[in-house]
Amino acid sequence: MQLSKRTQYAIRAMICLCATYPHGFMQTRELANREKIPTKFLESILATLCRGKFLVSKIGASGGYRLARKPEEIHLSELIARLEGKKLSSENTEVTDDMRIGELAVNLLQHDLTTAFESVLRQTTLAMLNERVHQQSRGGQMFYI
Repeated sequence: MQLSKRTQYAIRAMICLCATYPHGFMQTRELANREKIPTKFLESILATLCRGKFLVSKIGASGGYRLARKPEEIHLSELIARLEGKKLSSENTEVTDDMRIGELAVNLLQHDLTTAFESVLRQTTLAMLNERVHQQSRGGQMFYI
């Protein structure tokens, strides 16, 4: 499954917002500049995430957006379901008498792929993805203080 640009941009913004949680808010312009996301498109995405209770917004000079919950409490499955406008669901794999064997093979494979994709999203939190990003960006090096 290919994620839409809307969903890709939302995940990028959410990862940036992990860095400021729970200390402060980040303005749309700063988020857009950091991730090179068109500002108007990002504003629409952030509004959707606020309505979905993923983000909290604050108006004013020190305002902007921040995560509404801890990153450990946000599963990618619920985030993507909100952004894509539908629940993630497996395709119908009902076997019919008139189904060709090749159609059945494709149907079964699509079901397996969708099930695996859904499983990864249900098991992955924003915090887990954020940790992987930071490990990868440091070349896998862990620093302890």
